[in-house]
Amino acid sequence: MLQISLILLVASIWFPGATRIAGTDGSISFLLALFCALISIASYGEVARRVHRNEAALAAALLTTAGLIIILSLLSMLYTGNPMRTMRAVFAQIFGFATIPAIAAISSRPNGAVVVDRLVTAMIIMSTATACLVIVGLGGAKFADRAAGYFKHANQLGIAMSAGLPLVAARLMISRQHRLLLLGALIAVLLGLVKSGSKTNFVVAVIGLGLFFVLYAIYLAVRRQRPLAIIAGAVAAPLAFQAALLLLQSLNPRAHRLLTTQLSGGEAHSIISRERLWSISIDMGLAHPFTGVGAGQPIGDIAPHSHNLFIEYFRTLGVPGVALITVMVLLVLTYLVIAVVSTLVGKGRSTYAKSTNVMVLGTAVCVWNYVLANQMSDSFGPSTAPFFWIPLALLIGYRGMQRSLDASSEEQEQAPASATTHRQDFVPAHMR
Repeated sequence: MLQISLILLVASIWFPGATRIAGTDGSISFLLALFCALISIASYGEVARRVHRNEAALAAALLTTAGLIIILSLLSMLYTGNPMRTMRAVFAQIFGFATIPAIAAISSRPNGAVVVDRLVTAMIIMSTATACLVIVGLGGAKFADRAAGYFKHANQLGIAMSAGLPLVAARLMISRQHRLLLLGALIAVLLGLVKSGSKTNFVVAVIGLGLFFVLYAIYLAVRRQRPLAIIAGAVAAPLAFQAALLLLQSLNPRAHRLLTTQLSGGEAHSIISRERLWSISIDMGLAHPFTGVGAGQPIGDIAPHSHNLFIEYFRTLGVPGVALITVMVLLVLTYLVIAVVSTLVGKGRSTYAKSTNVMVLGTAVCVWNYVLANQMSDSFGPSTAPFFWIPLALLIGYRGMQRSLDASSEEQEQAPASATTHRQDFVPAHMR
């Protein structure tokens, strides 16, 4: 039941505009998230003792922070102008309760690795399907020079595409049977990102993709594997970057022109408007430093949010809100750095260990892309929040499996030769 619910949740988050109830985008996703949260918390309680203490501590810290943000958001209903909009911030955090305990619980089961891989496959399929719909312009995905797909805004589609791209790249690097399909999926998602016209997310996605391949090259170099592939990748990287820019120029000249203006130091309209939004938002936060103006409240008739994660929480929830979101981001970034460094210098050499290690790198880049994009684009809105929580939950799941593999490998190496026949006793229960 939990596995099916999570797969349905993954499918629904790509079509918030088509899964609405009473005119509210993403309503079905929210209901699925609430259902998953109830089931996952119960499931997590049963298997929490199997989760590594580091992952358990991170999950507890993140969900505690998310819970406090929910409480602040609900309290802001008492003084805000539009109480119902506070639920936007609440639902954005609910996705954390729906995914982190669920995937942590699933990954600790005997067949946990298979189920987690299925969730990744669902993300890849949905990102590719969404990209294809945007490319051909079907339904709500019609393209002018900024395509929103089935989201409300093009920036939201861009965030979703940039979060899905590293997953496709990671699976491409470890797959042996479907590499051609995965390569096509990678190109399709990149094309969908170009069609979205979101300059920020195009830059974030391309840099993130390059970061993943750099990390993968370091991973191979440390283990002295595939030296020719590393050299070929170093030669192909600048060519691929140039090809991406040419693709943007060809398919979306307006986005390319604005991006070139920004990179050359010119004053693009989007940058000027964001600076104005940030200034207004900071002034509103300073006017209400301890309470903010209320969770989810728009900036008058100018914009629905501040286009910066930290400024948005300062404006809407004051100093307590920005403190909580800062703690959350610092926890996540610290965990990302530790996970990546441990993966790069770790021992895992078996085929399965390599698959897990590469997925740790891929999911880490996904989370990094989302955090970076939210400094200029969507401010942790409920339509894009799943693209933060799901990759983070997948990272925690893969990291837990990685620890189990390392622990079992070390225990087997320390076991005396005479105990070979009893080696299974040293393997964690969920890995037998």
